[in-house]
Amino acid sequence: MSTRTSSLVLGVLLAGCGADPASQPAQQAGETVACGPVGETLLPVCTVEREGDRLVLRHPDGGFRRLQVQGNVITAADGAEVASVTHAGSATEVTIGGMRYRLGGKGATTGR
Repeated sequence: MSTRTSSLVLGVLLAGCGADPASQPAQQAGETVACGPVGETLLPVCTVEREGDRLVLRHPDGGFRRLQVQGNVITAADGAEVASVTHAGSATEVTIGGMRYRLGGKGATTGR
């Protein structure tokens, strides 16, 4: 293959790669929820996936949190950090590890 053709093929392959996936918004299937660091404005950029009695909250940067829901109690499903739960209007807010999430509905409380 000629150098010119090799350069063209390489350019097409690199263009198909796109940007770093970690810098892209989360595109997983699931409900969009508002989230953000504690003290900052919450934006609808996280997704929540329901897996039985667990919630997986996915951040736009690829990070995530797992929460356990048992009746009206929400706890951290893994890790050593404790989930704090409050109610804001018709939503439930969960704070864990410096992040805050606003989930639809209310009635959940914190647990260990």
